[in-house]
Amino acid sequence: MNNRSGPLLKNMGILTFSNFASKILVFLLVPLYTSVLSTSEYGMYDLIVSTVSLIVPILSLNIIDAVMRYMMDRKYSHNEVATIGIVHVSISIFLVGSALFICECFKIFSQINGFKLLIFGYYVTYIINQYLIQFAKGLDKIKEMGIAGVLETVVMILTNVLFLLVWKFGIIGFFVANILSQVAPMIYFTFSLRMWTYIEKNVNRVLQMEMLLYCTPLIASVIGWWVNSGSDKYVITFFCGMAANGLLSVAYKIPSILNMFQSIFIQAWQISAIKEYGEKDTAQFYGKTFNMVNMLMCIFCAVMIIMTKPLASILYAKDFYNAWKFVPFLLISSIFNCASGFLGPVLSAKKDFRAMARSSIYGAVVNLILNIIFVQIIGIQGIVMATAIASLVIYLSRKKAANNDIIFCRYDKTIFTWIILVLLAIIEVYFDLWIIEIILLIILFWVNLADVKGIVISIQKFIKIEMIKLKERN
Repeated sequence: MNNRSGPLLKNMGILTFSNFASKILVFLLVPLYTSVLSTSEYGMYDLIVSTVSLIVPILSLNIIDAVMRYMMDRKYSHNEVATIGIVHVSISIFLVGSALFICECFKIFSQINGFKLLIFGYYVTYIINQYLIQFAKGLDKIKEMGIAGVLETVVMILTNVLFLLVWKFGIIGFFVANILSQVAPMIYFTFSLRMWTYIEKNVNRVLQMEMLLYCTPLIASVIGWWVNSGSDKYVITFFCGMAANGLLSVAYKIPSILNMFQSIFIQAWQISAIKEYGEKDTAQFYGKTFNMVNMLMCIFCAVMIIMTKPLASILYAKDFYNAWKFVPFLLISSIFNCASGFLGPVLSAKKDFRAMARSSIYGAVVNLILNIIFVQIIGIQGIVMATAIASLVIYLSRKKAANNDIIFCRYDKTIFTWIILVLLAIIEVYFDLWIIEIILLIILFWVNLADVKGIVISIQKFIKIEMIKLKERN
């Protein structure tokens, strides 16, 4: 366990060191957004970004996921894998450019008039950046990923301050700032990875077909995952208006702190899960890692639920403050997403794309149905609760699919911890009983105390081993 945890902890350490301060700085920009942009403007921007995240895997045939997986397999040529990825990314960019040009010529989607060039710029920089991130991950270039993350954040902060505060460009400046923040890591990855050395004139058609057979079925999984997280914005815009979507979009900013730690872990976990798959006692390693990660995320989630109102009073300006009441159940969704996100790389390692697609489709159907029903009964809060339930459905489906590949120990403790979190969310939103919330937090920590001690011991052992290696090198 210690030998296997070492690389995972090391990668997490690098990603945390490079991302934590920068992500916190971006998080602190939320008051700037909410004070400069209206709820409708922020809602429109969020809707466009969500649409881009949907069409990227569809138009590129989800080739980016295949690039990461096949780059990690030594029997395939890195050059051939990289070239196939670049071809499909280029085709998707051409298709988006053509579609936007047609929309401009025939005055289709007049709501985005004046934004089409910005949308194209965002799409191009987003898909290339995502491709390069997965490419670097496939090469195990964790340090480069960390540096690129810092560059992206620095540029985002500087451009947001300039375009929103100094030059007051409003929503246009906000778009441009986010585009430039993706250009910076793009340029860094291109030179640090020497991308031009991986491009070949000819495409290996056999490998291309194999990669497409792997990644194309995952489009259903990506769409299903997007429906679970992105359809909320369309349903709420239809039933409640663009301003309501702005509130929901801003509400996601507090859970983004939790999502930051989740994404750091998942990036490191993808590498470890694939490398360790099929080794001796892998199922026990997966199970113990799941327990530790879930426990840490749950404790952090509980603290954030209790701190929702104080954080909202600092971060949410003017009309955005009312978004606080949607935060607790979004935090619950993050916990379930982390659990299902943990199982994703396990299913990816065994190339069980059907299970991944099936779980996402189940979640999407549940989310869409509950969204339409709940939003008409309890408004925005219904959307948030539907998302949490759908996230749980995705996790349960993936757990069933990965049941033979992971051994869950003390699963009753996991369920009990999740129940406490749900109780905390209900009390925070509908009651003002902070004393009971503190008591529940203490109970949650006490129940998981043994796992907390286990993590501390593992980290201490890892540090000792790394110190010994450092002395030996010197």
